[in-house]
Amino acid sequence: MAKQKGLSNTDKKALAYDLFMNTDMSQKEICARVNIREGTFTKWKQDNDWNIHKQAFSITSQNIVSNLLQKAYEESQEDKVNADQLLKLVKAIEGLSDRKVTISNVINVFKEFTTWCFDKNPDLAKEINQLQKEFVDHKINA
Repeated sequence: MAKQKGLSNTDKKALAYDLFMNTDMSQKEICARVNIREGTFTKWKQDNDWNIHKQAFSITSQNIVSNLLQKAYEESQEDKVNADQLLKLVKAIEGLSDRKVTISNVINVFKEFTTWCFDKNPDLAKEINQLQKEFVDHKINA
């Protein structure tokens, strides 16, 4: 990947955020790609709670339900089934499966919409992406 030169700081910050959220690139790799100092990246990440965003994005109710289903299956395969533990797992799965909207759901929908929008109008997609980020920040800090 080529370095990004000639971008405004706002564009560099948006690109760094996207790379942080959507790739497994290291901080050093992102800084090299965006052409910023690591200190700048660290400041953006800390000042804007990027780690919280990434955690919220990765901890979805679907992931949790999947893990609980695996635990319930393992529990049911034991020689002595712990009915109480199995019932707790089933209740937890039911509780997470009732279609509540979480911040990670919102982030996933925003990401899908921005990707779709980018094909139609890249400049508008950037503006929408910034507004979506501000909305997520507002919800996290509310």
